[in-house]
Formats: sequence, C-alpha cells, structure tokens
Amino acid sequence: MAPPEHRELIHAQVDDLAADHIVVEPYPRGNAAAIGLAMAALHAFDPEAIVAVLPSDHVVERPDSFRQVLIAATTAAERGHLVTLGIRPTRPDTGFGYIEAGDRLDLGTKAEVRAVRRFIEKPDRAAAERMLAAGDHYWNAGMFVWRVATVLEAYREHLPRTAKALDALASVLSSERYEAVLAEVWEETDRTTIDYGIAEKARNVAVVPADIGWHDVGSWERLADIVAGDRSWSSGDQVEIGSSRVYSWAPGKLVALIGVSDLVVVDTPDALLITARDSTEEVKGVVERLREDGREDLL
Repeated sequence: MAPPEHRELIHAQVDDLAADHIVVEPYPRGNAAAIGLAMAALHAFDPEAIVAVLPSDHVVERPDSFRQVLIAATTAAERGHLVTLGIRPTRPDTGFGYIEAGDRLDLGTKAEVRAVRRFIEKPDRAAAERMLAAGDHYWNAGMFVWRVATVLEAYREHLPRTAKALDALASVLSSERYEAVLAEVWEETDRTTIDYGIAEKARNVAVVPADIGWHDVGSWERLADIVAGDRSWSSGDQVEIGSSRVYSWAPGKLVALIGVSDLVVVDTPDALLITARDSTEEVKGVVERLREDGREDLL
C-alpha cells in the first residue's frame, strides 16, 4: 500500500515491480481502509494466500529470528487465526500500545504462538513499568499475518461499511472503471485503524512474541538511537567540544557542537528543527501549529 505521492518513489527503488502490483490509496482514511484495499486486490489473485502486513518504516536487526517468527505466524494463519507480532519490550515505553498474551497455542512451531487476551492503549509510565515486570505483555508493532479470505470475513463482521466498499471494487479491479469506482466508494470506508477496527474486536487473534532486534523509526529520537546510539552523529563534517548525544542532519554543512547534549537538529532548505532528544514526538504539535497558521507550504 502507498499514497499516490509514493508511487514513483517505489518504482525508483524497486524498478522490476509490476505497475499493477502497487496498490495506491486515494487519500488517508486510516490503515484499516488501506490494508483492506490491498487485501481486496490480493483476493483477486488468490483468496487463500497467507499475507504479511509489514510497515515499511521498521528496522529488523535479526532476520533469521524474524523468519522463524513469520513461519510460526504463517502456521497460525493457516489454522484460521489473525496473527499479530508482539515485540518483546526492553523498556517501559509509553509510545507504543501493548498486547497482553494468554495461553500458548499448541501448533508445533519453533517460535511460540499465544492467544491474545487483550490490546492495551498507549499507557502511562507506571502502567508500562507494571507490564514490563509482568513479562506477558508485548509492544504492538502493527505487523500482521493472516489468510486473505479470513481477514476479509473479519471486515464484513466488524467494519461492514469498508467491506461494502471493497466488494464494490472487487468486480472492477482489472477494468478501466477501477479508478472511478475507487474514488466513488473510498469516502464510504471506515476512518479507523486495523487495531481498533479489527484486531481488538475479533475472537480469533493470536500473537507471536518476537525478539528480532526491532526498531520503529517513528521519530527522530528512535532514528538517532539506531544510527548513533549514545554517540553524537552528523550527516557531514562535525566539530564537537564538550558535547554529547547530538544527532544532526545538515547535508553539505559543517556542524559545530559546543556545550550541548541530547539534541536532535534537522536542517532542511525551508526549515530548521531543534529539539531535545526525548521530545521529538512533540514535532506533531509543531505541525498542528503550522496548519493552524495556514503554513501549508511547510507541511
């Protein structure tokens, strides 16, 4: 799945990918609609196919472990489960939702598969610490494995408006009418996420605990952790005096750091961002302020 502006970028990075294998959503409606659109397209190829839904902005450092997790998830999906991958937490992070695991499912897989007891919204610090100590809670990474026909049945049960829109597209997927019908029915889809709309409501959800060296590159802080760790890092030349843990992106410029620590600095042609490293999530507040001020040119 991709927004329209990413179509050419995908072709540039994967130039042998067939054009009709890129599914483009007209505009954002939440990832439940986007994933449903992709599932509808795949259903036309093979409704019994097992599919992995994997966000593109993740880093996996242990691919061999990831393969074992996917094999276990595929086995569970073949048995009719909607499977999510739960990341073993390493800290009481309040930026992620959590999955509470229940009983282990006896599927004969190398990696364990457990029933999902419940999904938990992003917690406060105290709750995150309790879940970390309990040992049976996992970060919800938004990665899923399921049979195409099984998840589309879940759409019909839990998101009937989206399912109706997808059914309208089914008969025109390979025709010239596809784009027109898509534009017509897209506004009728439910504006929600796959977690809220499907996973939290379905009864056949399983989780595969995954210790795969996973990172969500969802903020500048997390990117800095991956690229630089506890060091300072710059995209080009850097002079550092009495400074530490500063991540700076300023292509083509010398960055001089004097007596500063724990910062993220991002220099682009039309804007400069300077933030404390542990406050990078607040950039969304800047985006909202710019939108309120009518500065769409910067967004």
